[in-house]
Amino acid sequence: MLETLSWFWDVSWNVFKVVFGLGFVIFIHELGHFLIAKWNGVKVEKFSIGFGPTLLGFKRGETEYVLAAVPLGGFVKMLGEEPADEASKSTDPRAYSNKSVGARMAIISAGVIMNVILGLGCFVYAYGQGMVETPAMVGGVEPASPAYDAGMRASDEIVAIDGRGDLSWNSMTLKVVLSGQGQTLHFEVKRPGHEGLVGLDIQPRREAGSDRPTIGVHSSNSLSLLVLLLPAGMKNPPQYPQSEAQENTRTVDTLVAVGPAGQEPTPVQDIVQYHRLLARFPDQPLVHVIERREGTEDAPGKLLNRFDLTFPPANFVDFGLRMTFEPIAAIRKDSPADRAGFRKEDRIIKVGGSDDVDPVRLPSICYDNAGKPMTFEVERTAADGSKTGHTLTVTPDDTPPWTDMPASSDALDVPGLGLCYAIRPRIAAVAPGSPGARAGLKAGDVISAVTIAPPRFVEVAKLKGSKTEPPAPKPQTITFGEASPAWIRAFWTLQYSSDTTVSMIVNKGSKPIEVKAEPEPIWFPSRGLVFLPLVQKLPPQSIAAALRRGWDDTIENILSIYGTIRNLVLGRLGPRGLAGPIRIVGYAYSTARSSINDLIRFLGILSINLAVINFLPIPPLDGGQMLFLMAEKIRGRPLPESALGAGIVVGLVLVVCLMIFVLFQDVLWSIENWKGL
Repeated sequence: MLETLSWFWDVSWNVFKVVFGLGFVIFIHELGHFLIAKWNGVKVEKFSIGFGPTLLGFKRGETEYVLAAVPLGGFVKMLGEEPADEASKSTDPRAYSNKSVGARMAIISAGVIMNVILGLGCFVYAYGQGMVETPAMVGGVEPASPAYDAGMRASDEIVAIDGRGDLSWNSMTLKVVLSGQGQTLHFEVKRPGHEGLVGLDIQPRREAGSDRPTIGVHSSNSLSLLVLLLPAGMKNPPQYPQSEAQENTRTVDTLVAVGPAGQEPTPVQDIVQYHRLLARFPDQPLVHVIERREGTEDAPGKLLNRFDLTFPPANFVDFGLRMTFEPIAAIRKDSPADRAGFRKEDRIIKVGGSDDVDPVRLPSICYDNAGKPMTFEVERTAADGSKTGHTLTVTPDDTPPWTDMPASSDALDVPGLGLCYAIRPRIAAVAPGSPGARAGLKAGDVISAVTIAPPRFVEVAKLKGSKTEPPAPKPQTITFGEASPAWIRAFWTLQYSSDTTVSMIVNKGSKPIEVKAEPEPIWFPSRGLVFLPLVQKLPPQSIAAALRRGWDDTIENILSIYGTIRNLVLGRLGPRGLAGPIRIVGYAYSTARSSINDLIRFLGILSINLAVINFLPIPPLDGGQMLFLMAEKIRGRPLPESALGAGIVVGLVLVVCLMIFVLFQDVLWSIENWKGL
């Protein structure tokens, strides 16, 4: 009973904060119209927050103040404002229509100006209180992406784009998303072990199936644990001790040291160091020292517990199949492969004189030979279609492999070389006595699809009193085609499956076959720890610094909305990213649950959006009214009523259609992201 009351109070309080915050943004906008109208001597008949039936209302002086039932905006009704209003044709000096064009422009623009001021104030307040943000630290680079081609690497810190510094991950992403067609952005990055900044020119690209242009990077992770995703090839994983936090108290578990059993663990400072330790000791049990504290990742509190967990090594699980090398999809600039003379579209034929190298195993082979010259034979296709063989010698570096699951690319990265290639599910050879051989697979077969069991999740810590449970994972079916080879994605998914028995469709047959993958004598560096995204606490800023950052955010948000509209029109952005009332309320509720500071910052962004959208030149929005006034100023007399009426009708139809479209996108998004109760 007490848990239910606590949950109800928490939800009610957050809903109140959202309703009050959204209402305040609308109130400020309408207050701008109201104050400037009064200042210019216009009679204001009604001040309403919301539309439709009145919930609360009172009249003071000549103005009726109303809180209405539909909270999708508000309005200030002025005497003589509507063209059809009889007062608009009268000589009443307090009628809106009888004021000068300049006065009416001031009244119309006041709401937008107030929203901009509110947005600035929210940003300044948020910076003054201190903020949590995701730093522009690269955690991984997608193979064959624009960033990969340009030479960006994991652990690079993006410090400026086209001269704009003070970047967070969100502001960096916004710069990329709003880039123009064919535009090249100049990135300046800080790279560990490199003096000075590294300059990279990258042209964002909108990939097939994507809704926005990207450069192919994702943010870095911290050392605070999210879940365990146990590898299929790990025998006897340790039992993770569950949190002993009190009801509704959050805890965070953080990895602080790692080392082989029997040795003093090495303190770890970041995720890159952890990956290097995993790759250094792939075949040994590793002791992980974990601290559990009260609080959150950005604000850890009292130490509650410190414990050791020994994770055994994990083997790859495989079917004994050797797939086909596809031509090289991309070569990272200034990588060992680039310096050795590899070219895009080269096909690797032999490695160290052997022609039976499994393309899946090449990243591990290169890591094992880091610092040693390796010989590759490649087949190169000339412009006239002729093929020639070339022998190349390259020395791989010690960049750890298998640290980053491909998100959108079908290519396998070989980090030690700095090149990537797709692996097509066409079987080149089958090992005798292997699972694939026992299932009847043979060289020349093409796998059309695989269905893989869901992963093995282990919850690290749960907020006691929580009413929600994560949805049960489902088997995943991956279909292969000419445009999407995707074998490496299937192989990676297999490494975390809860059951290594896979259902395969071979040669586009109608009847699937069952194949059980088995552990192979090659080590998989991952021990199954999944970490939270890296965040940093920005300390409270001085008034001057908060004003400067708040002003930059205000200008950036204004420009970003116009950039979004431009890219939508040009087809550079898809419509699925548009957020309507459903998602706006959802985002607001999420920030309200997080902190007051996060909610205030979100309201600042919302206020700027309301200002810009409302000032678009579409009747009956404020921008449309301003357009009519500008035409009146140029003509020297008001536009004909027929023109005004037609403009308003067209504008209303456009606004209603836009609202329906955005609501439709909200519903689609809600269905796609439905998690159940």
